[in-house]
Amino acid sequence: MGGELQDPAPALLDALEPPAAAPDRPIPVWSVRARKPLTDERIIAAAHAEPDTDQADRVLHLHRRMQYRTRAYAAQLETMSEFFTEDPDTAGRLADADVAALKIATAMRCSTRRAQGMIRDAHLAVEIMPETFSRLGEGDLPEEWHHHLLRKVRRLAEEQIRLTDHHVATWDLPSISRSQFDRHLSHLIALITADMPTPPPQAQRNVTVEVDDPQCGTATMSITGPIPEIAALARRLDSSARTVQQAQRHALQEDGETPVPFDLDDDVRDRGRALPRSALRYAILTRSVLDIDPVEETAQPVTINVTVPALTLLGATDAPGMLDGTTPIPADQARALAGETGSTWHRILTDPATGAYLPAAATTYKPSAQMREQLRLRHPVCAAPGCHRPTALAAEDDHIVEFDHGHPAGGGQTTLVNLHRLCWRHHQLKTAGRIDPQRDPERGPDPGTTPPGPITTDWEIDSVIRTRTCEDTDLATPHLVAALDVAWQAHQRYREDAERRVHGSSRRSDPEPPAGDAPADLPPF
Repeated sequence: MGGELQDPAPALLDALEPPAAAPDRPIPVWSVRARKPLTDERIIAAAHAEPDTDQADRVLHLHRRMQYRTRAYAAQLETMSEFFTEDPDTAGRLADADVAALKIATAMRCSTRRAQGMIRDAHLAVEIMPETFSRLGEGDLPEEWHHHLLRKVRRLAEEQIRLTDHHVATWDLPSISRSQFDRHLSHLIALITADMPTPPPQAQRNVTVEVDDPQCGTATMSITGPIPEIAALARRLDSSARTVQQAQRHALQEDGETPVPFDLDDDVRDRGRALPRSALRYAILTRSVLDIDPVEETAQPVTINVTVPALTLLGATDAPGMLDGTTPIPADQARALAGETGSTWHRILTDPATGAYLPAAATTYKPSAQMREQLRLRHPVCAAPGCHRPTALAAEDDHIVEFDHGHPAGGGQTTLVNLHRLCWRHHQLKTAGRIDPQRDPERGPDPGTTPPGPITTDWEIDSVIRTRTCEDTDLATPHLVAALDVAWQAHQRYREDAERRVHGSSRRSDPEPPAGDAPADLPPF
């Protein structure tokens, strides 16, 4: 299935009949062809299968299945593009795709972020790259190749994308190899973007956090930005680490009363040496005060919610804790956080069978502090269907049935049955009437009663799409209760066996023991 690159013919762009918006700079044009067509015999030979065997039949079946999946993928893109462009509320504008993303996320059972990406890919494939989309619909361009093509052209200008589309559509896509496709595509885009200005580094400033290993409890923060700024930050950090390292050495030489600065684990004196600069760079980043002058700091301190099962705190189990309801942390880390000075702990009761959080009482229009903590537990991410935006900071408490400030008795009450947390964007859409959440009072608990399970919410999206969501629960509780129940049953069996043994021994030594006397050697339980 190999191919070869033919000598590029020196031709101008109009030789390819490119779109009118293409640049005037001449680009070499070449054809991409395989040495031989990709027939069934070549597929079997490339898979090292013997003809007329079950293995050969399976290879051909997989190839046909790939083509079928490719055509189905093309049909899905076309349907999604039509859905998006014909939506009267979006009119094909990607900036207005929030409600369309909610609808697609409900249909595809994915997150709204993923749905927005699918809308973007469908618009790009169908509207801007129609020629390669046609080859996709014919089954000539495998689905995975098409994903790769979309990733390669996303950063290009529209006229450059259309030129790439026109050129790739002329290739011998049914027969060339994947390595051939990748090599020629990279070469084509390099030629097209040779004079393309690169994005300014100032536009790429970003800080990202990624959980590496929840079991080990590690995460990574990455800082991206202009090289001079990042280099200057690294130099300042290294200089500060050297200074702190000298201060730690000086403290170790004193009489033991001088505090050791930036001692992360309070073990520098036990170690007898200062921390390495790598650890000190980390300590300075995580323990320093952030200066945002002249902007005033927020009146409320930053709060991190850590949910820890009671048996984990007691050391009876190693069930993990949960950071802000979304990230599991090891039991050792959870217990260490529990013992830190300044930690504030709230007792949150959960249903032993379902893990549903038991309600806190409502007293005012605004949720109490205890209710807000429970809302953060129940809705660690936005309550809107498919939305995964965290609610730890940038979220709003919302009354599902609006509170009537003029007649409070007739409006929605401030209870957990009538509250949830929404991100700013979906709160706006609810206020505008584009999404409408509803709760059946019979499904949720009344204040002061035990809920039958997690509270569910029914949603209407643009009055045409209906779906249901369920609040978050404490996943550890049902498992711990089941384990305790097994342990209790075993305890009961051991006690009954011991009582039978003791009674049997007593009957052998004294056939007629006094009525009502307990055996003297019954083990304590």
